[in-house]
Amino acid sequence: MAVVEFSVEIKVQVTPKRMFKTIVTDGHHVLPKIIPHIFKSIDVLEGEGGATGCVRQLNFPDGAPFSHMKDKLEFVDAENLVVKIVLFEGPGLGEKMESLHSEHKFVDSGDGGCIIKLKNQHHLKPGHTHISEEEFKAAKEHGMTFFTATEAYLVAHPDFCA
Repeated sequence: MAVVEFSVEIKVQVTPKRMFKTIVTDGHHVLPKIIPHIFKSIDVLEGEGGATGCVRQLNFPDGAPFSHMKDKLEFVDAENLVVKIVLFEGPGLGEKMESLHSEHKFVDSGDGGCIIKLKNQHHLKPGHTHISEEEFKAAKEHGMTFFTATEAYLVAHPDFCA
């Protein structure tokens, strides 16, 4: 199985702890409320929401490119603000990808915001050896939309998840 790696850093004007809490530890409760255009609901299928071992189904609104995805929080470190997530099921993986392993580190940027360091490993199905530039660009744009929409809500609502 081929593995294709991709890394990106995203700068946001929200503290690392607040972004981590919103996206990781409380994400299953709050993300569908604050960015309903991205998440219709997030159902916890196994484990405790926002904790290591949690399996979730991410449900997307009508009109989204796909209906749902399933992921697992393989590692959650709330002290060091690191999460490792595996997307393992759903139409969003497409015909090429078997799973997507992602690590997010939320690092203080020194100006009241944070840098989200993302490292993705695309585990491809047998017979596939690469991901096109267009596929990488689409994945990056989707990620940017998610993080910037979350940032915009938190900036507009400074007491939310504080």
